[in-house]
Formats: sequence, C-alpha cells, structure tokens
Amino acid sequence: MAGSTAFQRSKGKPYAETFRCPGGALCLDFCNSGGGTRGVSGSEWIAGFPELVDWLEAAAAVTGSQAARLRQAAAASPRAAAQVWGRAIKFREALFRVLNAKAEGGKVAREDLSDIEAEHARAVAFARLSWDGEAYRWSLDPSAAELDAAMQPLVESAVGLLTSPKLERLRRCGKSTCYWLFIDETRNHSRRWCEMASCGNVVKVRRHREKARSAAH
Repeated sequence: MAGSTAFQRSKGKPYAETFRCPGGALCLDFCNSGGGTRGVSGSEWIAGFPELVDWLEAAAAVTGSQAARLRQAAAASPRAAAQVWGRAIKFREALFRVLNAKAEGGKVAREDLSDIEAEHARAVAFARLSWDGEAYRWSLDPSAAELDAAMQPLVESAVGLLTSPKLERLRRCGKSTCYWLFIDETRNHSRRWCEMASCGNVVKVRRHREKARSAAH
C-alpha cells in the first residue's frame, strides 16, 4: 500500500500523519498536511522548503535525484526557497478552501481559484508528457532543477482532481473538528470518517454517551 510505504519513509516526522491515513490523491494528502495549523496546536507540519522536499520524496512525488537537485538549489538560494515554500503553503490553503467548500456544499472564493490558476501557469513549464504503460500523463521534468519545480506534482494533482469525475466522491471527515479530506472509494459511497479507528470511534462514543445521558434524565 502506497500510503503505508510513505508512512514508513516519513516516520517520526510531524507530517507522517498525512500518509498514515491517505486521502486518495497527492493533492489531498498535501491539503491534509495542514491539519496541524487548523487544529488546536496551530503547528505547521511542513515547516520549510527542506521539509516540503522531504514530504514530496516520501510521497514518491519526486525521485531521489530530483529531491537532491531541489535541496541543492535551496542551499544555494535559501531566500528564494523560503518564498517557494510560502507559496506552497498559500496554494495548499487555497486548495483546501476550494475542496472543503465542494465537500461541505459551501461557496468557492474566486480569489482561491485565481491562486490555483497562477500556480498552474508556473508549473506548466516543468511538466512533461510521459507514458506509464497504459496512458500518457503529465509528470515532473526529470531534469528540472529550479526551486519552482517542487510545485509541479502538487499543482498537477490538484488540477487533475478538480477537473475529474472523482471530485463527486470528495468527502470531509464527519468529525466536526477534523479537516481531513478524502476520496470515498466505497461502492455505496458510505465512507464518513478519515479513519474509523480514530475519528469514527470518537464520534460514536460521544453519541452513545449523549444518548445514555438523555435516557437517564
């Protein structure tokens, strides 16, 4: 399972949680990496450009050689790398708001779509068509060494999902304080929780206690 492999690669890192419970698309796992900032702790799991590259490599979104080139470029231009990281986080939050609005039936802000469009326009320069054995797909140029190239896999995944029929299966975890997004792959479209063992059980136990309390009165 890809998610568990990525989890093993990133074990011990704050963002490992994103791979423990995969969302079903790279861009969803990236959105879910913002779980720390949206939660009570308010901590950023991807705290800088080096962590962004580590995350991408753990997710198999970039190869080891691509990650090495990105790290080398960041070491040569730390300020520029910090700017790309800032854009990545801004993109993540814009994408989260768009996807969350879709999952919750809310209104999408044009500003968020514009942010996604702007990153897509930049990322196109680093995209190449490659054959995966069954079909052609866009992927990161193997020789790309520019810092901006780190955005390409994330943007490609986001635009792919936003324009795919799979978007109809997008869900947000049923626990009100959980911001996890995922694709519901169940046959009857019945998945409600990011993970039954965590959020699902917490909500069920809470409901059971509330019912017991009501019955006692």
